[in-house]
Amino acid sequence: MKALITAVATAWISFAALAAGGQPSEAEIAAAFKKADRDNGGTVRWAEAANFGILKEAFEHANPDKDGTLDIKEFQAAITYQFDKANPDNDGTLDRKEAAKAGIKSKTIFNEANPDNDGTLDRSEYLRALTLQAR
Repeated sequence: MKALITAVATAWISFAALAAGGQPSEAEIAAAFKKADRDNGGTVRWAEAANFGILKEAFEHANPDKDGTLDIKEFQAAITYQFDKANPDNDGTLDRKEAAKAGIKSKTIFNEANPDNDGTLDRSEYLRALTLQAR
C-alpha cells in the first residue's frame, strides 16, 4: 500500500510539473533575482542583468519606464521575452541551438540545467541555466 501511495504521489507531482508547462516558481524567480541583484539594491541594473545573462534587447523590452533598472516583475518579463524570442517554433522549450541564441552558450551548463536529459530546456530549466552561468 505504501508503494502504491508513493507511486501515485510521484505521478501526481510529475503531472503537476507538466501542467505548469515548466514555468519557474515564484521561489525560483526570487532566488534568481537575488543572485542577479549583486549589490542588493532591490533592483537589477543593466550591468547586473548582463552579468546574469539577460541580453540588452530583453532588458530594454522589460523596462518600459526606462529607469535603467528591473524590479522583480520586469526581471521576470526580461527572461520570458528572451526565452520567447529564442523559441520561434513556440514549442515551450529551447534546444541547444535556441538556448545559445538565448544566452546559454555552454553545453555543460545546458546539460546541468536539463536534469530530465530530454535535450531541451523548459522555462524553469532555462532560468536555472541562467542562474548557473551567472558570474
